[in-house]
Amino acid sequence: MALRGAGTSCSVVKKTGTFRVHDLISVSVLPLKDLFSDDFHFRLPYFQRAYAWQTEQVGRLLSDITGAMRASGGRRGYLLGKLVLAKRKGQPETALVDGHQRVMSLTLLFAVLRDLESNPRFQERLNGFIRGRELRLTPQEAIAPSCERFVQAPGATSVEPDEDLDILSETERNIIENRNYLRTELTSVEFTPDMRHALVDYLAEQCCVIVSSVDDEDEAWASLRTEEETRVEFSKTARAKFNLLAIVPANERSECQRVWEACETLLGASDMHALLGHLRTLKRRRQSGKPVEVEIAESYKFNVAGAGAAFLKTQLQPAAECLAALRRTDENPFGVGEFAERLRWIDMQLWVPAALLWLQTKRDTEETKLFFKRLERLVWMMRIAGFDPTKQHNRIVQLLGEIDRGGPVSKMRELEVTAEMRDKALTNLRSPSFDAKHFSGRVLRRISIALGEDPGPIARDRLTIEHVLPRAFEAKSGWRAQFPSVRSVKQYAHRLGNLTFLSPEENQAADAFDWAVKRPILARSQCVLSRRLGEQEDWSPPQIYGRTEDLIGILFKDWEIKF
Repeated sequence: MALRGAGTSCSVVKKTGTFRVHDLISVSVLPLKDLFSDDFHFRLPYFQRAYAWQTEQVGRLLSDITGAMRASGGRRGYLLGKLVLAKRKGQPETALVDGHQRVMSLTLLFAVLRDLESNPRFQERLNGFIRGRELRLTPQEAIAPSCERFVQAPGATSVEPDEDLDILSETERNIIENRNYLRTELTSVEFTPDMRHALVDYLAEQCCVIVSSVDDEDEAWASLRTEEETRVEFSKTARAKFNLLAIVPANERSECQRVWEACETLLGASDMHALLGHLRTLKRRRQSGKPVEVEIAESYKFNVAGAGAAFLKTQLQPAAECLAALRRTDENPFGVGEFAERLRWIDMQLWVPAALLWLQTKRDTEETKLFFKRLERLVWMMRIAGFDPTKQHNRIVQLLGEIDRGGPVSKMRELEVTAEMRDKALTNLRSPSFDAKHFSGRVLRRISIALGEDPGPIARDRLTIEHVLPRAFEAKSGWRAQFPSVRSVKQYAHRLGNLTFLSPEENQAADAFDWAVKRPILARSQCVLSRRLGEQEDWSPPQIYGRTEDLIGILFKDWEIKF
């Protein structure tokens, strides 16, 4: 499914079309080369919503654009959604009322492409999407310096922050993490310099946005507020139920509603809508931009008498019962509760179609355990490696084909960890800013399990992440002997090898004290990761590097990955 607001295909973007309604509003279709030009100087009001996109959304944006480019040979346009602007005719000053996430993400993309470019002519062209007579995008005052320093200035996307990431705002951290993600993706094997040049051309010429613009900023906000307040808000599940049951013949509707509500009671509303998506995947074996209920209705021929009821009783209800049983950790009927639980930690939904299809095959218990063990490894490794959502989904779809063919789990290539996946995962696990990654706490928990103890989820009142080398300490601290500068602290404090678990009480006792004080606290800890640390005589850069490799080795050994 295409990311909401990120893009769908369009047939024409070469021309800019504009119409006006009572001279109050203009609606235009603009290619990005016209949007990121001297005709527009975007500014974000100080009260604008924060930049909230994370690597999942940015990854899907890049994947959708490159997928559309490849599918059409770069000849067919791609629609990147709608922007709501306030702008006076002939004046570049533009208030960006709605569309902040896309404009900022595209700015990141252009900046990374610029800084990877060695050809001065292409560099100049790409920098033109960032800055003309002035910056194309002026963010809120609070984050403008960081945006200039880490994104907009030439070469900025290779600059890493000197300060502790914890003191940056959530918006600034998202900008830096998304920028780094794009740089990693755009330097991968598939993105040769020629491929990046083709991407720039496609972005400039064929990617377009629908621009809705009014002269007055207050009017723009009022229009957006009216649209949001008068829109009938359905949850995704309620909308799907409403639309699907409306198609069912009246004499079947009562029974269909009963089945639907029984399934929703088993799963809850969020999982119910997700289950429809899983059934669509199992039926169609591809992604789609259509609403899930539309494809369900088409795939299962809801327009034929009895077909809708048959889908609910023979497809939806058994799948809901299977998924509800699979999500039971105690007395799991399939004997895979531990694997299913750990799959949910890293991704609630990605793996479910493969799990449902496998359980329909009714294989023996040992083969089922091996399948779920390797499925857990695959999903975790794709997430740690930073694979974009489309690539992850495609891998699961390919796995469905292997399940259909019925071979043994040991021969399923789609369950294997590829060299690319392993190497990207290692890069992220060894990152000097590992603790800023969204999965860092879950990786620590998974390593603890590999050591034989599950400390449970991170929670302020029972389990915390401790930085053994403190991120900040007094000038006269003993830590100065091994870590004499702010830069050296930053180089080591956020690595996997410097992280452990402590209870809140243990964390408070350890505080930022020297190693001699911390060591006995760690040695007595209730957490296996900390007790092992108590065996160290001192704590210095070699120990942090060494423990990083040790913890990766524990995780990879449990997953049977060579490194």
